[in-house]
Amino acid sequence: VTERALFCLLCHSLKTTLKKKVSGDVVNLSGIPLSGRDVHRVAFYLQSGSDAVTAVDLSFTELQDESLRLLLPHLGGLPKLTILAVNGNRLTVAILKELTDTVKDPKKFPCLAWIDLGNNVDIFTVPQPLLVALRRRFGLRSSLPTIYEYNEAQPFGRYNPNMETSVEEPSLCE
Repeated sequence: VTERALFCLLCHSLKTTLKKKVSGDVVNLSGIPLSGRDVHRVAFYLQSGSDAVTAVDLSFTELQDESLRLLLPHLGGLPKLTILAVNGNRLTVAILKELTDTVKDPKKFPCLAWIDLGNNVDIFTVPQPLLVALRRRFGLRSSLPTIYEYNEAQPFGRYNPNMETSVEEPSLCE
């Protein structure tokens, strides 16, 4: 199979998936490269009749920060979404603050329990504030493990007093 034939097959797969009305509880686009136009199609698809969706798999779709930024309002509006997989893409730490802020918004992602961010450009851990926000959504009452983040600008072992604490709030999904 040539590279062009494989690309045409993947494009056909995306078009076929997006032509179907959202049915079932999983939207799986894993492995299908998404162009800018495709991301707009996915956004439209997600906002049209997706009340039952519990998982969205956008892993290995070549998503970049701007693409995820465009999808966040649509993903955040899925009332039953519990799992979001965006691993294996071209996301950078630059998107993490916006992602964290979106997850913290009580009107967005009411049931989100996990985001897979692995195997992206320079995201090595899930930031503590994002873990705390997810934990609040998930509604568990136990305390979070302390996960300190390190980068080149922060010396190893240095405590960051600005880290968010894990004060739990009731989950909207309960």
